[in-house]
Amino acid sequence: MKKKQGFAGQRTIELSPEMVQDFCAKHPSAINGHFTKIGFFPDAKYQFIENNRGREEYIVIYCINGYGVAQINQTIYHISPGDFFIIPAHTPFSYQADVLKPWSIFWFFFKGNAIEEIADLFIKSAQAHKGFLPYNEERIKLFNRIYQNLERGYGNENLTMMNMCLLNLISSFVLVTHNSSPKEDKSQNLINSSIQFMKERSEQNVSLSEIAENVNMSVSHFSLVFKKKTGTSPVNYYNTIKMQKACEYLKFTDILVKEIAFKLGILDPQYFSRLFTKTIGMSPNEYRKN
Repeated sequence: MKKKQGFAGQRTIELSPEMVQDFCAKHPSAINGHFTKIGFFPDAKYQFIENNRGREEYIVIYCINGYGVAQINQTIYHISPGDFFIIPAHTPFSYQADVLKPWSIFWFFFKGNAIEEIADLFIKSAQAHKGFLPYNEERIKLFNRIYQNLERGYGNENLTMMNMCLLNLISSFVLVTHNSSPKEDKSQNLINSSIQFMKERSEQNVSLSEIAENVNMSVSHFSLVFKKKTGTSPVNYYNTIKMQKACEYLKFTDILVKEIAFKLGILDPQYFSRLFTKTIGMSPNEYRKN
């Protein structure tokens, strides 16, 4: 299952191209920066977004809870609470929420010479599209202020004020992060590596000991740290990755269910069907029909 939006408690505001064009024509200051979309997705389960050509706007996504993965120009970034990432205009990208502990994210689509220059400066200096900022209540209040004011209407004065707030908000992401780099979390890095190891072997049958050995940890210690960082056991996580792969086969191919099970290293088709139903919430055949 993959979703672009439709999450309980989500908030989104999008300006039409005509509205943006009209505002920019009347307000020369908009050349410095203006938003086209803003939103908040809480617990964005099954979210998956992909664009092989990129968008006209820049995008900033800030994770305040849960986990996800972003791919920007063939570079993969594992996203944790406090991380943000910037997608420049006309840049291929994809991003998705973690299957077991999906992220909650604020997101902003924007254009403008000054604000784009700030974003480009960050990417150049960091040599990456990902940064880190610890949770800040004032920053969240600024987002809420922008959103609440936009709910009252799209008058020119209101949009001017909100675009100024947006410039302030994006600047806080990009400029403050230089002084807010987190201490390296070695255990989180190891867990990220183990998750990547599992994903690369979703069509194999890798044991827990092999996964732990890959990150040079004992099985017991690895299981304890993994559960602390992700909220679930390594085995459950690995099985969920396999079921997500099964969803792709069911959606995009005509392969028989038992053959999908074999492809994923599960030799008992009945066990595969039970596991799929428990993980996804419906049987493989129901999923394929839907």
